[in-house]
Amino acid sequence: MIYDVHTHFWKPEEVELSTISSAENAGGLNKRFSFTPEIHLRETSATHKSIVFGLRAKGFNISNDTVKEHVDLAPERLVFFTSVNPAEVGYMNELERTHLDLGAKGIKLGPIYQGVHPTDKRYHRIYSYAQKHGLPIIIHMATTFTADYPLEYARPIHIDEIAIKYPDLKIVIAHLGHPWCSETVAVIRRHTNVYADLSALYYRQWQFYNAMMTLVEYGTSEKVFFGSDFPFTVPEESIEGLRNVNEIVRDTNLPVIPGEIIEGILHRDSFGILGI
Repeated sequence: MIYDVHTHFWKPEEVELSTISSAENAGGLNKRFSFTPEIHLRETSATHKSIVFGLRAKGFNISNDTVKEHVDLAPERLVFFTSVNPAEVGYMNELERTHLDLGAKGIKLGPIYQGVHPTDKRYHRIYSYAQKHGLPIIIHMATTFTADYPLEYARPIHIDEIAIKYPDLKIVIAHLGHPWCSETVAVIRRHTNVYADLSALYYRQWQFYNAMMTLVEYGTSEKVFFGSDFPFTVPEESIEGLRNVNEIVRDTNLPVIPGEIIEGILHRDSFGILGI
């Protein structure tokens, strides 16, 4: 079975035009913002189960209720994660509401989108709640197309400090923390409670190959989960991209990523590990 720990859902009106323009300026991603509930359901059917979340952040006014209503269309294979923004008034009330009333199984955060440093005291209130209630966190610690807040907010190394303070909090660093993939590998190697996903990496072939080789050399591939990052990539293409990671070094003397590591990531029981 293949589990996808990283898919998004929103209604078109919940993403501001300025955000879409930023994506266009950064490389033509604007077309990826438009999709229907039917498309999400169809594309995610390529995997056994999928985590689904929105994002509360500048330019992303995605209601948690929107995501929950969509998840309820296929509750046997879709799992709802809430998103809360520590820059918003009442964010802890929203966390409690979506956890207790809507049944959120985890939390999605994005410091570089939300304009709050990941070690800020406001985030610590979220981490503490999540650890107390056994809610895993998926946190975007990677670069992005928006230019509103400092890249420093996205450095994976900051998760090291958080993992030390919250040893029972399960944390997934999204996108293997690109382009700081080596930082992510160092962090997940140190902490039993910290993992990473490979979402939205396969199409940067050289970076992806090097990131995978770093996982191999540090013996940390078992800490990595499969994720697609729908709608920016889709599960079927992401699966194929992972299985083709060695194509870029074909007919060279460079080492290849062992097949058992590739398949191990694809078939890892990430949901079981995260307790969802």
